[in-house]
Amino acid sequence: MTGGLLDFFTLEATEYVDQLDDLATRASAAPPEAEPFARAARALRGAATMAKVRGIADVATGIERLARHVREGKLAWDTAVRGTVIAAIDDLKFLVRGVRSWGDAEDKRAANRVAELDHYAPKAVQTATRGKGAAYLATAAADAAAGLLAFAEQPVSLEAFAATMNRVRALRGVAALKDLPPLAEVVDAVDVAAKPIELGQEDATAERRRLFRAAALVLVEGGEAIRIGGLPPTESVAVREFAHAAETLRSGERETDDVVPITTLLPAGPVGAYITAAQNPPTTAAQRFRLEVVSQAEHLRRLVADGRSAIDAATRDRVGRELRSAVRSLARAAQSFSASEIANLFLAAERGASSLDPRALWVLDEAGTELSRHERGIEDVGPRFTNLLKRLHGTPPAPITATPARQRRMTNPPNAAPAAVRPASLSTSQGGARGAELKELLATGIAGLSPLATSQLAEPAMMPDEDVVPIEDLLFRGKEALQQALQLGDRLRNAQTPADHDTLAELYDLLQLAAAD
Repeated sequence: MTGGLLDFFTLEATEYVDQLDDLATRASAAPPEAEPFARAARALRGAATMAKVRGIADVATGIERLARHVREGKLAWDTAVRGTVIAAIDDLKFLVRGVRSWGDAEDKRAANRVAELDHYAPKAVQTATRGKGAAYLATAAADAAAGLLAFAEQPVSLEAFAATMNRVRALRGVAALKDLPPLAEVVDAVDVAAKPIELGQEDATAERRRLFRAAALVLVEGGEAIRIGGLPPTESVAVREFAHAAETLRSGERETDDVVPITTLLPAGPVGAYITAAQNPPTTAAQRFRLEVVSQAEHLRRLVADGRSAIDAATRDRVGRELRSAVRSLARAAQSFSASEIANLFLAAERGASSLDPRALWVLDEAGTELSRHERGIEDVGPRFTNLLKRLHGTPPAPITATPARQRRMTNPPNAAPAAVRPASLSTSQGGARGAELKELLATGIAGLSPLATSQLAEPAMMPDEDVVPIEDLLFRGKEALQQALQLGDRLRNAQTPADHDTLAELYDLLQLAAAD
């Protein structure tokens, strides 16, 4: 694309993105205006397609599809959906500004955003597989299956096997194949298993022949379903047999890293003569860790989205394998930087990632989000990962505990009259008390403690003098109250269940005490 056309696209796309941003930002409780929003997304998609900026076109298509789902009542415009749309629009701003220097980072950003949009508004399965298209696909699948079965039974002719693999790979040219699981997964698995045979590196082992036989049955079964206008079955006996054959073949292959001692890469002599620490390194260890894991974390989130949308055994097997590899890679990276909390989480999540366990997927998505935030340092995310590890094992997050010096300075002390902390006249619906009004209410509460204390303490000697403290010392003030409110807010945000009335009341009390000081 020439400079002039690029300038024109940037100006045009910026205008459309600004329109989307304005409409989405103003739509809090209700969805954005349907027609203007769809028109801006459609125009952005068209402009990006004409300019051959595929990533922006794909994101715009995802936004347009999500808006259509909302308009048709298939998807509710809730906080999560609104946040997804706004995040996609924010990414579009970055992508439009970076269109001149488009590279791998932009491709990954666009792919991750498309995966998130697809999670809320999945692509409709192509139904245009009837008529000639259905007949061609069914016939091509049957031909490929026949060749695979023949080679599985009698693997003698590599020339015939090469012709069979050409027919298998030709199925990738069918546009609807990717929307017809598990056929795309079968084609990919067969291709991977066949390459060592074609290159003369491996023989046609019993495991590979079993995979070819199972793949042929899935192709025949899927082709017949398409021929009559249906969809390939995703949970049939043939599909399960194929998934098991693929897992058996993969488990027999070693997964190792090529790790060699650094001394083997250097000339003979002491290592110190060639390697010395830089006195002024250009980056810190935390910065190098951030550079290494951000792209891996974004890839992890995309795989999590794929795992959540996988419906057939073959796709789940492939995504589980890739997700497990991504988790291992992040664990190794964290270990190399001595980030033990991060490494422990990924090591513990490996099995759940492989099986696409819902709890593990949620934890990995949260972990990927934390690592993708550029403003968070490695030392800041450690406690968060410790909490996520507890969530992975099914235990609740660690409660917020007070230090010994502050242990009796709780917002709602167990032995104090509730009116002293939250008087009945303190109404949150009226905005809460502030300044002198709060002091007056506290004084009223303190005065009300005398009869209660007299009636409950018949023997004053039963309460040691060191435990008799003014009620003001039981309350947080100013920054302390604000800090406690922030910690309580974090705990509520990480909780799996909605907050109860008492917890919300505690949060409101803390905010009022912070504002009154």
